[in-house]
Amino acid sequence: MHQSPGLLAYMLLGTMAAFAAFGWMLGREEERLSKLALLDELTGLANNRLFGQRLEECITSSRRSGKPLSLVLVDMDRFKSINDNFGHQVGDMALKAAAGVLRSSIRASDVAARVGGEEFALILPDTGTREAAKVAGRVLDGLRGSSIPLVDGTHVNLSASIGLSGGVLAEGESSFALFAEADKALYKAKEAGRDRLMTA
Repeated sequence: MHQSPGLLAYMLLGTMAAFAAFGWMLGREEERLSKLALLDELTGLANNRLFGQRLEECITSSRRSGKPLSLVLVDMDRFKSINDNFGHQVGDMALKAAAGVLRSSIRASDVAARVGGEEFALILPDTGTREAAKVAGRVLDGLRGSSIPLVDGTHVNLSASIGLSGGVLAEGESSFALFAEADKALYKAKEAGRDRLMTA
C-alpha cells in the first residue's frame, strides 16, 4: 500500500515525539535515583556520602576564605531503649521527628545529615562556635518540645546529646580531625548526663 509523504512525516514526527518524551522521563528518573543515592531514605536528610562530600567542600571553602566552619554532632539519647520498649516503628517516628527539628533549626546554606543509626550532623559554613551553639540550643529545645504519641495515650519524650567543634581552620586540618573533636565533645555530653551541648 502506498503511503503519502504527509502521512510518513506525521508518523515520523510521532515516533520522534515519543522518543523525546521517553528520554525526558528517563532523565527525570535518573535525576530522582541520583538524588536518592545521596539522601537518607527514612529522614530525607543528606546521607553519609553526601555529608562527606559537602564537609570536604566546606573545609576547602573555609580555608580559602578564612571564614569559620562549625560541625555539630547530634546523638539521640536512649534511642536503643525506644526501639526495644516501643518497637522500630516508634523508633522511626522519633528519627523523623528529630530530622524535622534539625531542618527547622538551620539555614538553607547549612547541611543536615543522618550519619549513623540515631546520629545526625550539621555542617554550618561561615559560622563560629558561638553562633553554632545557638543552633545547637534550638535543636535541644526543639527535641525537648517533641514527643511521639503511643496507642495507650502516653508519649515518648525525645532528647539528644550534642558535640560541637569548629572555628577558622588551620592549614592542613582535616575533616577527620574536625569530626573527631565534635565526637569527643559529644561523648562528654553523654557522660555529663545527656540532653546537653558540649563544645570541643
